[in-house]
Amino acid sequence: MMDVPTVGPARDPVLKRVLLLYGVHTILFNIFFVFAYYVLPEGFMRSSPHMAPAEAVARQSSFWSQFAMTVFFNMGVVTLIIVLCNFNQVKGIPVGYLIPMSLAITGGLIVGTNSFLSDDLDRYDSVREAMALGQTIGGLETLGFILITAATVSLGVYRYRSWWRWSGRWKPEKVMNLRDIRLSRSEAICLVVAAFLLIVAAYRETAMAASR
Repeated sequence: MMDVPTVGPARDPVLKRVLLLYGVHTILFNIFFVFAYYVLPEGFMRSSPHMAPAEAVARQSSFWSQFAMTVFFNMGVVTLIIVLCNFNQVKGIPVGYLIPMSLAITGGLIVGTNSFLSDDLDRYDSVREAMALGQTIGGLETLGFILITAATVSLGVYRYRSWWRWSGRWKPEKVMNLRDIRLSRSEAICLVVAAFLLIVAAYRETAMAASR
């Protein structure tokens, strides 16, 4: 097995990675939520490509097919994207870190413009009810994706020295093989917790859509 020195966030405890990502996600979400609420028209994001997964889920005819499709997108598609991105590091920064940040931006825009396909925030008389529902769906999804991102930081197979130059002397360095990848116990626990959170969030989201 190759002896690969850890760099950047890979040297940090998993908890520190999670807290960092959660903090950055929260700041970005709040900024884009306020911007969307005050500047953009309601429903602005409904026709964007980011809503394609929600449209695919909404087309399902039964509760369990909607639930299965939601789990597929969250635990299959998004998780796979995060893991593949974390195979790469640029100047010690895992590329997978960009995924929670992008989700924070799009999430803030969607909530701020009330662009949901399966719900309408205006139908809630209580702000607390809307916030509680949001935290048990979007909040759990967010934490699940952050846990997956933080837990797979050590998968960095390729290291780049530039974000936009990838050839010549900037060619990425392969620092280990896939078979050399090992997860620590805390990283494995994070993945298990993330899977549980994403399943609960998917069930809550499907139940919310069915109650309309």
